[in-house]
Amino acid sequence: MLEGYFDLDDATGAEAIENRKRLLAVQAALEISKASVAASTANSGIRSQMDLRNVAQEVSTLADAIQDALEGDI
Repeated sequence: MLEGYFDLDDATGAEAIENRKRLLAVQAALEISKASVAASTANSGIRSQMDLRNVAQEVSTLADAIQDALEGDI
């Protein structure tokens, strides 16, 4: 979904590594968010608008937590 966001095709070095890590963390956060929005326990009435707003507000925080967990910072 986000493969082309960073131009990482031939990128090398520390910045490329950090961008790849961030991309993977954001992709994981989006997958978790998609599963949460689609869950049968989610609010069915105005689910899409509320859930999408919550995802937009929290995806960065979730990606940070995933990245921290993978790097052993927590």
